[in-house]
Amino acid sequence: MKKNTLPLIPELVEQCAKETNQFFKTGEGKKGTNCLQLFKQAVIQRDDQAWEAFYRQYAPLVKSWVLRHPAFPRTGEEADYFVNAAFARLWGALTPEKCDSFNDIRSVLSYLQTCTHSAILDKVRNRQAEWVDIDARVILNQLHTEESQFGKKVHQSLYCQEVLAAVNERLKTPQERMVLYEAYVLGLKPGEIFERHPDMFREVHDIYRIKENVLTRLRRDKELQKLFA
Repeated sequence: MKKNTLPLIPELVEQCAKETNQFFKTGEGKKGTNCLQLFKQAVIQRDDQAWEAFYRQYAPLVKSWVLRHPAFPRTGEEADYFVNAAFARLWGALTPEKCDSFNDIRSVLSYLQTCTHSAILDKVRNRQAEWVDIDARVILNQLHTEESQFGKKVHQSLYCQEVLAAVNERLKTPQERMVLYEAYVLGLKPGEIFERHPDMFREVHDIYRIKENVLTRLRRDKELQKLFA
Protein backbone atom coordinates (compact mmCIF):
# COMPACT_ATOMS: atom_id res chain seq x y z
CA MET A 1 0.00 0.00 0.00
CA LYS A 2 1.40 3.36 -1.05
CA LYS A 3 2.14 5.66 1.84
CA ASN A 4 0.37 9.02 1.76
CA THR A 5 3.11 11.67 1.67
CA LEU A 6 0.74 14.64 1.72
CA PRO A 7 0.87 16.72 4.91
CA LEU A 8 -2.01 16.32 7.28
CA ILE A 9 -4.80 18.87 6.67
CA PRO A 10 -4.65 20.42 10.19
CA GLU A 11 -0.94 21.08 9.73
CA LEU A 12 -1.50 22.59 6.29
CA VAL A 13 -4.30 24.78 7.60
CA GLU A 14 -2.22 26.07 10.49
CA GLN A 15 0.77 26.88 8.30
CA CYS A 16 -1.43 28.40 5.59
CA ALA A 17 -3.05 30.72 8.14
CA LYS A 18 0.41 31.92 9.22
CA GLU A 19 1.51 32.45 5.63
CA THR A 20 -1.64 34.36 4.80
CA ASN A 21 -1.30 36.66 7.82
CA GLN A 22 2.33 37.31 6.97
CA PHE A 23 1.48 37.99 3.35
CA PHE A 24 -1.14 40.63 4.15
CA LYS A 25 0.70 42.22 7.06
CA THR A 26 4.19 42.50 5.63
CA GLY A 27 3.84 41.61 1.97
CA GLU A 28 6.17 38.70 2.52
CA GLY A 29 5.45 35.06 2.07
CA LYS A 30 3.72 35.55 -1.26
CA LYS A 31 4.89 32.11 -2.30
CA GLY A 32 2.60 30.61 0.35
CA THR A 33 3.95 27.09 -0.07
CA ASN A 34 1.52 25.56 2.41
CA CYS A 35 -1.44 27.54 1.10
CA LEU A 36 -0.58 26.52 -2.43
CA GLN A 37 -0.35 22.91 -1.32
CA LEU A 38 -3.72 23.16 0.41
CA PHE A 39 -5.22 24.68 -2.74
CA LYS A 40 -3.83 22.03 -5.07
CA GLN A 41 -4.78 19.24 -2.71
CA ALA A 42 -8.32 20.57 -2.76
CA VAL A 43 -8.58 21.09 -6.52
CA ILE A 44 -6.30 18.44 -8.02
CA GLN A 45 -6.93 15.69 -5.50
CA ARG A 46 -10.54 16.80 -5.04
CA ASP A 47 -9.98 16.44 -1.34
CA ASP A 48 -13.18 17.58 0.38
CA GLN A 49 -11.41 18.24 3.67
CA ALA A 50 -8.79 20.37 1.96
CA TRP A 51 -11.45 22.28 0.01
CA GLU A 52 -13.42 23.02 3.16
CA ALA A 53 -10.25 24.27 4.86
CA PHE A 54 -9.35 26.43 1.85
CA TYR A 55 -12.86 27.87 1.83
CA ARG A 56 -12.77 28.70 5.54
CA GLN A 57 -9.36 30.33 5.18
CA TYR A 58 -10.31 32.69 2.37
CA ALA A 59 -14.08 33.17 2.63
CA PRO A 60 -13.68 36.26 4.86
CA LEU A 61 -11.29 37.76 2.31
CA VAL A 62 -13.70 37.11 -0.55
CA LYS A 63 -16.53 38.65 1.47
CA SER A 64 -14.47 41.80 1.97
CA TRP A 65 -13.95 41.99 -1.81
CA VAL A 66 -17.68 41.64 -2.35
CA LEU A 67 -18.58 44.36 0.14
CA ARG A 68 -16.07 46.79 -1.40
CA HIS A 69 -17.09 46.07 -4.98
CA PRO A 70 -18.76 49.18 -6.49
CA ALA A 71 -21.40 47.08 -8.26
CA PHE A 72 -22.39 45.02 -5.23
CA PRO A 73 -25.18 47.39 -4.03
CA ARG A 74 -26.90 46.91 -7.40
CA THR A 75 -27.05 43.14 -7.22
CA GLY A 76 -29.88 42.82 -4.72
CA GLU A 77 -28.11 39.86 -3.09
CA GLU A 78 -26.41 39.23 0.22
CA ALA A 79 -22.60 39.17 0.31
CA ASP A 80 -22.53 35.48 1.23
CA TYR A 81 -24.28 34.68 -2.04
CA PHE A 82 -21.24 35.93 -3.97
CA VAL A 83 -18.77 34.29 -1.62
CA ASN A 84 -20.29 30.94 -2.50
CA ALA A 85 -20.56 31.89 -6.17
CA ALA A 86 -16.88 32.87 -6.37
CA PHE A 87 -15.67 29.60 -4.88
CA ALA A 88 -18.08 27.66 -7.07
CA ARG A 89 -16.64 29.36 -10.16
CA LEU A 90 -13.11 28.58 -9.10
CA TRP A 91 -13.99 24.96 -8.38
CA GLY A 92 -15.86 24.50 -11.65
CA ALA A 93 -13.34 26.24 -13.90
CA LEU A 94 -10.07 24.73 -12.72
CA THR A 95 -8.66 21.41 -13.87
CA PRO A 96 -5.46 19.77 -12.66
CA GLU A 97 -3.76 21.02 -15.83
CA LYS A 98 -4.82 24.60 -15.24
CA CYS A 99 -3.59 24.45 -11.67
CA ASP A 100 -0.05 24.09 -12.98
CA SER A 101 -0.11 27.79 -13.89
CA PHE A 102 -0.47 28.79 -10.24
CA ASN A 103 2.99 29.09 -8.74
CA ASP A 104 2.22 31.04 -5.58
CA ILE A 105 -0.71 31.99 -3.38
CA ARG A 106 -0.86 35.47 -4.91
CA SER A 107 -1.80 34.00 -8.29
CA VAL A 108 -4.46 31.84 -6.65
CA LEU A 109 -5.98 34.79 -4.81
CA SER A 110 -5.86 36.90 -7.95
CA TYR A 111 -7.87 34.27 -9.80
CA LEU A 112 -10.30 33.98 -6.89
CA GLN A 113 -10.78 37.75 -6.95
CA THR A 114 -11.49 37.55 -10.68
CA CYS A 115 -14.13 34.91 -9.98
CA THR A 116 -15.67 37.22 -7.38
CA HIS A 117 -15.71 40.16 -9.78
CA SER A 118 -17.26 38.06 -12.56
CA ALA A 119 -19.98 36.67 -10.28
CA ILE A 120 -21.03 40.17 -9.26
CA LEU A 121 -21.02 41.61 -12.78
CA ASP A 122 -22.97 38.66 -14.16
CA LYS A 123 -25.66 39.27 -11.56
CA VAL A 124 -25.77 42.97 -12.41
CA ARG A 125 -26.07 42.19 -16.12
CA ASN A 126 -28.91 39.79 -15.44
CA ARG A 127 -30.77 42.42 -13.44
CA GLN A 128 -30.20 44.99 -16.18
CA ALA A 129 -31.62 42.53 -18.70
CA GLU A 130 -34.72 42.32 -16.53
CA TRP A 131 -34.96 46.11 -16.48
CA VAL A 132 -34.66 46.21 -20.27
CA ASP A 133 -37.89 44.24 -20.45
CA ILE A 134 -39.65 46.27 -17.80
CA ASP A 135 -43.35 46.71 -18.39
CA ALA A 136 -43.85 50.04 -20.14
CA ARG A 137 -46.88 50.66 -17.94
CA VAL A 138 -44.62 51.33 -14.97
CA ILE A 139 -42.86 54.11 -16.85
CA LEU A 140 -46.00 55.48 -18.41
CA ASN A 141 -47.71 55.61 -15.06
CA GLN A 142 -45.07 58.05 -13.88
CA LEU A 143 -44.71 60.15 -17.02
CA HIS A 144 -47.97 61.97 -16.29
CA THR A 145 -46.10 64.02 -13.70
CA GLU A 146 -44.16 65.73 -16.49
CA GLU A 147 -45.35 69.25 -17.19
CA SER A 148 -46.57 68.56 -20.68
CA GLN A 149 -49.75 67.59 -22.45
CA PHE A 150 -47.88 64.60 -23.77
CA GLY A 151 -47.47 63.21 -20.27
CA LYS A 152 -51.15 63.61 -19.52
CA LYS A 153 -52.13 61.85 -22.73
CA VAL A 154 -49.78 59.02 -21.92
CA HIS A 155 -51.33 58.63 -18.50
CA GLN A 156 -54.81 58.64 -19.96
CA SER A 157 -53.75 55.91 -22.40
CA LEU A 158 -52.13 53.85 -19.68
CA TYR A 159 -54.06 50.69 -20.35
CA CYS A 160 -53.91 50.83 -24.12
CA GLN A 161 -51.76 47.84 -25.06
CA GLU A 162 -50.97 49.28 -28.46
CA VAL A 163 -49.56 52.42 -26.86
CA LEU A 164 -47.57 50.41 -24.34
CA ALA A 165 -46.01 48.29 -27.05
CA ALA A 166 -45.23 51.34 -29.18
CA VAL A 167 -43.49 53.17 -26.34
CA ASN A 168 -41.54 50.10 -25.29
CA GLU A 169 -40.28 49.68 -28.85
CA ARG A 170 -38.99 53.23 -28.83
CA LEU A 171 -36.79 52.73 -25.79
CA LYS A 172 -33.72 51.71 -27.74
CA THR A 173 -30.97 50.98 -25.24
CA PRO A 174 -30.45 49.66 -21.71
CA GLN A 175 -29.26 53.14 -20.78
CA GLU A 176 -32.57 54.67 -21.86
CA ARG A 177 -34.61 52.14 -19.93
CA MET A 178 -32.34 52.50 -16.92
CA VAL A 179 -32.70 56.28 -16.88
CA LEU A 180 -36.47 56.24 -17.26
CA TYR A 181 -36.93 53.46 -14.74
CA GLU A 182 -34.79 55.02 -12.04
CA ALA A 183 -35.96 58.59 -12.71
CA TYR A 184 -39.68 57.87 -12.75
CA VAL A 185 -40.12 54.63 -10.85
CA LEU A 186 -37.44 55.04 -8.20
CA GLY A 187 -37.65 58.82 -8.20
CA LEU A 188 -33.88 59.28 -8.39
CA LYS A 189 -32.11 62.42 -9.54
CA PRO A 190 -29.57 62.27 -12.39
CA GLY A 191 -26.68 62.59 -9.95
CA GLU A 192 -27.99 59.68 -7.91
CA ILE A 193 -28.46 57.55 -11.03
CA PHE A 194 -24.88 58.27 -12.08
CA GLU A 195 -23.55 57.27 -8.66
CA ARG A 196 -25.40 53.94 -8.93
CA HIS A 197 -24.23 53.19 -12.49
CA PRO A 198 -20.83 54.81 -13.20
CA ASP A 199 -20.08 51.93 -15.56
CA MET A 200 -23.04 52.80 -17.80
CA PHE A 201 -22.57 56.57 -18.13
CA ARG A 202 -19.51 58.75 -18.66
CA GLU A 203 -20.90 61.74 -16.76
CA VAL A 204 -24.08 63.06 -15.15
CA HIS A 205 -24.81 65.13 -18.25
CA ASP A 206 -25.33 61.90 -20.20
CA ILE A 207 -28.32 61.09 -18.00
CA TYR A 208 -29.91 64.52 -18.52
CA ARG A 209 -29.33 64.17 -22.25
CA ILE A 210 -30.78 60.66 -22.47
CA LYS A 211 -33.86 61.59 -20.49
CA GLU A 212 -34.61 64.67 -22.55
CA ASN A 213 -33.88 62.95 -25.86
CA VAL A 214 -36.22 60.06 -25.06
CA LEU A 215 -39.06 62.30 -23.92
CA THR A 216 -38.62 64.56 -26.94
CA ARG A 217 -38.62 61.57 -29.25
CA LEU A 218 -41.78 60.20 -27.69
CA ARG A 219 -43.55 63.56 -27.78
CA ARG A 220 -42.74 64.14 -31.44
CA ASP A 221 -43.48 60.64 -32.63
CA LYS A 222 -46.32 60.95 -35.15
CA GLU A 223 -47.46 57.35 -34.71
CA LEU A 224 -47.73 57.81 -30.97
CA GLN A 225 -49.65 61.03 -31.43
CA LYS A 226 -52.13 59.17 -33.65
CA LEU A 227 -52.55 56.54 -30.95
CA PHE A 228 -53.14 59.22 -28.33
CA ALA A 229 -55.66 60.91 -30.58
